[in-house]
Amino acid sequence: MQTQPSQTLVNRNISITDPVSGRCHRTSIRLERIEWTALQRICEKKEISINDFCCHVDQDEKRREHSRTSRIRSAILHHYLDEAMPLDS
Repeated sequence: MQTQPSQTLVNRNISITDPVSGRCHRTSIRLERIEWTALQRICEKKEISINDFCCHVDQDEKRREHSRTSRIRSAILHHYLDEAMPLDS
């Protein structure tokens, strides 16, 4: 009998503010556990909430990723890449 691998994706709710209406709504995103940990550490360092970070990323016009989750994942990765080796130098 073959066992299923344990689920590594974690689904959590976040609050996103619509830039046009200013209304806040809840949505869910699925990230790997390590991505949630990285996101939490980034937010602690920047002294902002996960919701604020996600709103900022979601509304960033420079981001071209297709989905909200992809934009958040890319922002997390960019944060750690920028810390390790700035891409602009």
